[in-house]
Amino acid sequence: MQLNSIRFGLNTFFVSILWVLSGLTLAAEKLPSVLLLNSYHAQYQWTAEITRGVQDTIETVLPAESLHVEFMDTRRYIDDQEYYQKLLDLLAHKYQLIPPDLIITSDDNAYYFLMEHGDSLFPNKPIIFCGVNVFNPETLVGKENVTGIQEGMAIEGNLQLIQALQPEVKRVIMLGDSTGLGSRMVEKAKSIQARWRDGEVNKMSLEIWDDFTFDELLKNASQADSETAFLVLAIHKDSKGKYFSYLRDLPLLAQASAVPVYGMWGTLMLGSGVLGGLMNNPYLHGQNVAGMALDVLSGTPISDLPVLPSAEFRPYFDHVQLTKFDISTERLPKNSTLIGKPESLYGEHSGLINSVLFLIFFLIVVISQLIVNVRQKAFAQVKLRQFNAELEYKVSQRTKDLDERNQQLEAASLKMEELAYTDTLTGMANRRAGVKEVKAYIQRASTKYSPIVIAILDIDHFKQVNDTYGHQVGDEVLCDVATFLRNCLRPSDRVYRWGGEEFLIMLPGADASLAMDVCQRLREGVSGINFLNAGQVTVSIGLTEFKTDDSYDSIIQRADESLYLAKERGRDRVIIDSQEVA
Repeated sequence: MQLNSIRFGLNTFFVSILWVLSGLTLAAEKLPSVLLLNSYHAQYQWTAEITRGVQDTIETVLPAESLHVEFMDTRRYIDDQEYYQKLLDLLAHKYQLIPPDLIITSDDNAYYFLMEHGDSLFPNKPIIFCGVNVFNPETLVGKENVTGIQEGMAIEGNLQLIQALQPEVKRVIMLGDSTGLGSRMVEKAKSIQARWRDGEVNKMSLEIWDDFTFDELLKNASQADSETAFLVLAIHKDSKGKYFSYLRDLPLLAQASAVPVYGMWGTLMLGSGVLGGLMNNPYLHGQNVAGMALDVLSGTPISDLPVLPSAEFRPYFDHVQLTKFDISTERLPKNSTLIGKPESLYGEHSGLINSVLFLIFFLIVVISQLIVNVRQKAFAQVKLRQFNAELEYKVSQRTKDLDERNQQLEAASLKMEELAYTDTLTGMANRRAGVKEVKAYIQRASTKYSPIVIAILDIDHFKQVNDTYGHQVGDEVLCDVATFLRNCLRPSDRVYRWGGEEFLIMLPGADASLAMDVCQRLREGVSGINFLNAGQVTVSIGLTEFKTDDSYDSIIQRADESLYLAKERGRDRVIIDSQEVA
């Protein structure tokens, strides 16, 4: 796990560096997106912790919106084929236009769902799984783009722990059900049961209960003898189809049971009446699988990331339950984590005790100071008048200084605001100012329609200018183009340095015909300039005309698409709404 953490940290660093560098040259490049497909629902604590672990890890590198999270809710809709088909249709519809670059699955149902439908839903996309308790290697035959971390099961480890912790226990009852995951875990438990029964060493007898109503379970648990213990495998519903909630029903089972109840799923069970066991941490599990995802996104071939056989199961125990069943903490494994342990009086109330002691000390200091103050009162009154006079003078001086400084700060603030909306190279309004003003014009035009044309101008082959003549000459070309644009446009027109070699032009009151003429003159005018040290350059311009239902994003997108067409068709041309200007 320590090596995995180091590898995850290094890959996180390299992924961040690569995306920062790529962002400097391709500002509009799409960042990778990740889909987390959870087997269960968002309110299920186990799923919530895995999701939180994935989110916290992914968001160290990618923006939050790059992670899409889906919940299959198969604990509530167990083995419902009609629901599965509708879920399949929903995912196909939802992600056909925005397919993720990588998919993470949590728990068995999501994994087996994608092993069956992944090729049709997300063809050729890498899949990384976690939380698979009963893993079938045959599901990976022919699938070279899948890896992950098996959650595994600590069934046998927990049986050995029960044996060490309660040597008097002669019978362990393992609780499961007949659902997909429950039945797979029951099958695993049966193989362990057979091995223990046939073993040479006389061990505890093992029983498996997977066909019961919840009321029957509570009744039988309440009548269990002192040589019995329960181990929860996985319960989704009882024999009558009643949904089993770990949040609601597990505490009822633990409360009714006359003997300890053990479990494997840490956050889900600990603190709900379960005595303890070798438990998995879902948050850490989510972090580890997200680390593998970042490895793949950073360029590591998925073939270099073998399937890890198991998550990490550690001993956790509830002190309240240990006390209830008179089990000494000295029997616990050395690396155990204990919750609910009462602290000493000072440990439990250290904050309050420290506050009271501090208050007593403070009062002693205050009383001592008051005694000194009484003795010095006469002398202080004499000095007070003198101090007041000096203070008034200093206050008046300070007030004057503060007024002057406030005026300076106000002037500096205005200057900073001006700089925030001005491009430092060309001296024209920058992208921030452009976004603000274009949105304002669109809002006014939407209320009372008036024509507006938006154009984006791009200097062709500008990178070659920089590479050939140097960035200083490139900056001179940008400044000269900016000056030309300001001089050639109407006073009511607006032009902004949009970024890099792009300028955005807003032509209020202009229709399509007038705007095309203006932009054609701009294109011809720039191509006719003989730039000092750089020769001649050309520009491509994309235009679009305001429509009554336009938003800021839609009109900018159309202008950008027109610019893309202009560059695609050979540059040095004007395109308006996909039509070239003659």
